[in-house]
Amino acid sequence: MNRSIALVVLAAATLVTAGCVTHETRPQARINATQASQEIPQEQLLDVAVHLFDENTPKDEKQLEKEHIFPEVRRAEARYFPMQIRNTLEGTGHWGQVRVVPADAAALDVQIAGKIIESNGQLLRIDITVVDATGRQWFKREYQQTADTRSYKDQSGQPRDPFQNLYSTLANDLLAYRQQLPVADLANVRRVSELRFAKDLAPYAFETYLTQDKKKATYQVVRLPADDDPLLVRMDRIRERDYALIDTVNEHYSLFADNMSEPYTNWRRYSYAELEAEDEAKRSALTRKLLGAAAIVGGLVVGSEANTYAGQAAATGAIFGGAYAIKSGFDKGAEVKMHSDSLKQLGESFQAEVQPMVVEVEGRTLQLKGTAEEQYHEWRRLLKELYENETGVPVQTPAAAPPAAPAPNSGG
Repeated sequence: MNRSIALVVLAAATLVTAGCVTHETRPQARINATQASQEIPQEQLLDVAVHLFDENTPKDEKQLEKEHIFPEVRRAEARYFPMQIRNTLEGTGHWGQVRVVPADAAALDVQIAGKIIESNGQLLRIDITVVDATGRQWFKREYQQTADTRSYKDQSGQPRDPFQNLYSTLANDLLAYRQQLPVADLANVRRVSELRFAKDLAPYAFETYLTQDKKKATYQVVRLPADDDPLLVRMDRIRERDYALIDTVNEHYSLFADNMSEPYTNWRRYSYAELEAEDEAKRSALTRKLLGAAAIVGGLVVGSEANTYAGQAAATGAIFGGAYAIKSGFDKGAEVKMHSDSLKQLGESFQAEVQPMVVEVEGRTLQLKGTAEEQYHEWRRLLKELYENETGVPVQTPAAAPPAAPAPNSGG
């Protein structure tokens, strides 16, 4: 009998010890984006567009709660992550203009599209697809990183983003792919980007310069307009106006990210702490339930073997103790829900602190939230009208193709 009681006590001690284990996150080795060691020739610099991310927000309320997804936070993150990538790329010196743009922005040299898979302060997972203006896909892959908790402990004004390693890894992957492209390919990407913009704005005048393989979604230059083509000169001026609009939008996203930085950092810090507490509460609840069950089973075994009053008392105590442990396990389950509710309140508080902003462009108002893409689409429509007014030719009216020069060999 004494041995049976000892075994029950030993099992209980083992379970209690397991329930008290805390998980410490070691500081991560920092990954930095590779910096340019010398100035890159202008003709080899590719402009990069980082599109607003796909929020990937489930519709089901239960799934939202289970995965700790707050739609208001996801909407903000869909702007914040692209800006972090943009800042990382811009700081390397390997690229031309790097801009955060609406989803339907005109074709630029290199375009980065992202989709948020998981983001909760503990873990960031995003899908990234990179293509260039020719339609060539550079790569499509998932990036993920657990939070570098040093950032959460840093109380300075500008702590390092806890997921900066992820952005730096992406920047280095982009650079590695670009470095394997021949110089002629870089020039071809820039050329196709320019002609795709022109073709989109005035297809009647520029559609004969490009061919598209619709199956592969790739573009190829078949001929070039003359350098002094007046239509091309006007188109270049309009493209500069489009860049000015995109720059204004980009500055707005940048301001949004700056204003968002502090409350979002706090939200992620507290979200991380709440998730850790929730995980610990789950572990503790399971431990207590297992301990209670073990104590009850052990008590029953001891009681069946006991032939003394002391033995029966020990068995009864083990059974009642086990029942209390199971009850406390369910109480811990209620604590889990409390932490989940706390996360929800944090998300609502975050939404109250970060609001969409409005910017005036060319006498028109752009509201940078869900309708930003629609506003940019409207801007593109106005550009077409502007081109029509400057040229005196309706944008939808077919016209004879202007004189053209043969396309140079792109080298691939």
